[in-house]
Amino acid sequence: MKFPQLPVGQRFEYQGETLVKVGPMTACNERGGNSRLIPRSAAVAPLTAQTGPTAAPAPPVHPLATERLQTALIGFETRWRGLLEDLDEATRGRVEEAMTNAHAELRDALGLSRPPTP
Repeated sequence: MKFPQLPVGQRFEYQGETLVKVGPMTACNERGGNSRLIPRSAAVAPLTAQTGPTAAPAPPVHPLATERLQTALIGFETRWRGLLEDLDEATRGRVEEAMTNAHAELRDALGLSRPPTP
């Protein structure tokens, strides 16, 4: 099975490691919580949840810290919006529209809510 076919939250094995899918191209190590990129072409082996009294509870998935990611995205947006001031009006409008759309797509892909429009 290829990585994109897994639903978010699915446990799987990849390169001898047990991971949990946390995003379209990211997974989180079950033991350490470290996040890593997984290629779309990666062949992965889905794992079923263990059940029964001897099963260890699944550790919580700790994807990128949401607050930290939100802050980084706001800083990025502030910086690119500042660069727009040096462009002529027509170019500024096209670039702003393209960047705003890309920003929204990135937030959707990461599962983040949209902040209020400035």
